Amino acid sequence: MEKMSRTRQVTINAATNYIRFFFSMIVSFWLIPFIIRSLGQDMYGLWTLSFSLIGFFSLLDFGFGLGVVKWTGESRVTGEYEYRNHMLSTVFFVYVLVALVGMVLLGGFSFFYAKIFSIPKPLQSTAVAVLLILGLRSLLIQIPLSLFKGILFGEQRIYQINIIQTIGTLLYAGSAFVVLSQGKGVVYLAIVNCVSFLLENLLYFLFAYKKVAMLSISPRKIQKKYFREAVSFSFYSFLTTIAGLVLFQTDVIIIQITLNLSLVGLYSVAIKISEYAFLLTKQLVNVLTPLISELKEKKEYDSIRFLLLDLSKYIMATGVILTATIYVFGKDLLLFWVGSEFADATIPLLLLMTSFMISIPELVASNVLTMTGNQKFTAKVSILSIIVNIGSSLLLVRPLGLVGIALGTVISSFVNNVLLTLSRAAKEYEFPAHWYLTKVFLPTCLPGIVLVGIGFAITYFYPVNSVWDLIIKAIPGGLAYLIIFWFFYTDKKMKMTIIGKFTHKPPVKEM
Repeated sequence: MEKMSRTRQVTINAATNYIRFFFSMIVSFWLIPFIIRSLGQDMYGLWTLSFSLIGFFSLLDFGFGLGVVKWTGESRVTGEYEYRNHMLSTVFFVYVLVALVGMVLLGGFSFFYAKIFSIPKPLQSTAVAVLLILGLRSLLIQIPLSLFKGILFGEQRIYQINIIQTIGTLLYAGSAFVVLSQGKGVVYLAIVNCVSFLLENLLYFLFAYKKVAMLSISPRKIQKKYFREAVSFSFYSFLTTIAGLVLFQTDVIIIQITLNLSLVGLYSVAIKISEYAFLLTKQLVNVLTPLISELKEKKEYDSIRFLLLDLSKYIMATGVILTATIYVFGKDLLLFWVGSEFADATIPLLLLMTSFMISIPELVASNVLTMTGNQKFTAKVSILSIIVNIGSSLLLVRPLGLVGIALGTVISSFVNNVLLTLSRAAKEYEFPAHWYLTKVFLPTCLPGIVLVGIGFAITYFYPVNSVWDLIIKAIPGGLAYLIIFWFFYTDKKMKMTIIGKFTHKPPVKEM
């Protein structure tokens, strides 16, 4: 009965994750071209650069966020609510102090911002204003109030987070449309982004106190021993978090320093598409984080192996469908979505999607390793990932331009994800490392060849003429992939479980 309840909770959380994600993707799919048209390519490049820089200030979380999920998730099993409250109180007031210090540092940096990144003089005052407003959003709002989102996540109330995020997305999109339609510009866009984000996080605060048993955040609960314990876990989580920023933030800054602001906007569109694919895949992986803590506490190692291999295969199948579809329709997507001036982003887009695809099994493996006591290893791999990514990008950007930047991301993903993390996960949970090749990569990639072949055949005879036409022409290849994967690469137990959902037969238990 307990496992049925767990399966139901994971299913609801994952389903609402996907619903919320697709809603956000549809909104962004409409909003990004509107913002580009309203601001212009250079100003959109400035908007992207500002967000990339502010993204690094999220590192001031110092990895405590994952600890919040861990301690909250474990307390659901142990019932140690007082211990949880001590840890969360300690982290919250550290967050407040860090946010204030970070805002002071950002204020000092703003005096040198325009000069460091060679921002044209007419745009300098606007650039500083946008930077400071987004700093308020990401430092004074996000860092302290993210604690309450993490609490809901650790309680596996992810469906509630999804409802709140959907409200926040709708509020931001509507406000952005109004201010840009009135010609207000990028500063007003930053303001509405900040305000809508504040309202979203206040809802996390209210829901956490209303829904989480015996939650209490108080200065009286702060003690030195809890701070030391929090730091001992979160330090390594912090190092791991850095690697995630490398893919979506560092590339943009390197382009601005070595190339120009216009190419920042160009490359940012390719990043945005690969980021959507990445976030789509992470919707299920994120749900697993508090579950892994629970499985660890109960020593259910067979279930963890199921996550590492079987579940990774099914998650990767969705990623291969997305990547193979972009291989065929990537250039058409750029042309009909944001315009012909973004066609030069095609090859970088294909490389970024390749990096995304080979990273998928690592998403699960890294999550498992971090939440089961191997955070030191994942932190070391993250540091190596940073070195490889930045080093290879700087080496390749001059001869290859944007292609070199994207190629650096591919190299880093291969070293980090395939050679190191997957090998460690296999060793830790006692199965041959080559199983990742035979049970995850090959079963998911081979049907992708058919998808690509069908896609190119269709576009050869019937060229794409709009975004909606692209979607229609992508369907046959996707269906062919699903049919081949179902009949040749889906396990019998999984088939029976899925069929049981539609025929109301008891599902086959896997976890």
